Amino acid sequence: MHICLVMAGDEDGGLEKHVVELANGLVKYGHKVTLIAHEKYQSRVDGVDFKALDLSKGRRNLILLWQLYHLVKSIRADVLHVHANKAVTMIAPFLTWLKIPSVATLHNFKRNITAFEKFDRVIAVSQSVANQFSNQQKVRVVLNGVSVPKNEVSEKKINSNIQALAIGRLVPAKGFDLLIEAWQGISANLIIIGDGPDRESLQQQIDLLGLQQNIQLLGHRSDVNELLYKSDILVISSRNEGGPYTLSEALLSNRPVISTNVGMVSDILPFEFICPIQDVLALHNLIEKHFSNFKDLEQSFKPIYELAKQNLTIDAMLEHTVQVYQELIRG
Repeated sequence: MHICLVMAGDEDGGLEKHVVELANGLVKYGHKVTLIAHEKYQSRVDGVDFKALDLSKGRRNLILLWQLYHLVKSIRADVLHVHANKAVTMIAPFLTWLKIPSVATLHNFKRNITAFEKFDRVIAVSQSVANQFSNQQKVRVVLNGVSVPKNEVSEKKINSNIQALAIGRLVPAKGFDLLIEAWQGISANLIIIGDGPDRESLQQQIDLLGLQQNIQLLGHRSDVNELLYKSDILVISSRNEGGPYTLSEALLSNRPVISTNVGMVSDILPFEFICPIQDVLALHNLIEKHFSNFKDLEQSFKPIYELAKQNLTIDAMLEHTVQVYQELIRG
């Protein structure tokens, strides 16, 4: 099967990671893959027919749209798979003339999903994201998957002071300001990995609340997996999230997770480990409840780890995505 992937982003977030891993994985599965994306991603794919096109420019740029249309048309793929709102909005008007079975992936919540509805199938990264569509006939849920960690380690012995980890860009969507506020009165250490525009304001918040001994901002790190293994639990405090990838990474590393109710979290975690978004008191109570009964928490997560191994690996994601393609081609 020949799949043409289109991505308009030029950042280094979960969307870009997803598309690169999907492209590489499909090649390993024996498919031919053409990826249309910004030239910066060319070195990150292997065995992929890469077509560099900077789609980060304005989505109403007529010259760019003309180039994109003719490039997709010339590739003659069996399936066209377009990722996220910007690329979907750029491609949607051309679908009638392209005459290619088409798939669009919605990675997060959007106010306007009209462009997605023009595609033959829509992949949603969680059931909550899928629920945005009134017509569910075209929609398929495929959860984000990650590579299974290679460095298996023995279960970490928990001492009296729990080490918690939070991961993500330091932006409002990740809710780290809420997490810091909720950490007041929690007798545990918290490490936040990631960088972004909110770093200075978050450090000021930590200092103002006198939490310097309990919370550290480590910035960007290349040893996230190692830090995850050295920690006892992952905490997700996001206001808005499509995946999140960190949920998969933690569960596949046999680390429990407590989270706000975002993305695919409720597809995987029982509600006893979830709290409402943007509710500091609920987040504080969730942390306090499970940290005070940590051994019970670890025991409760054993079947969840098994569920993650079945549904949150990159192999599972690839298998379910290919099933969507085959569904289209077979008619």
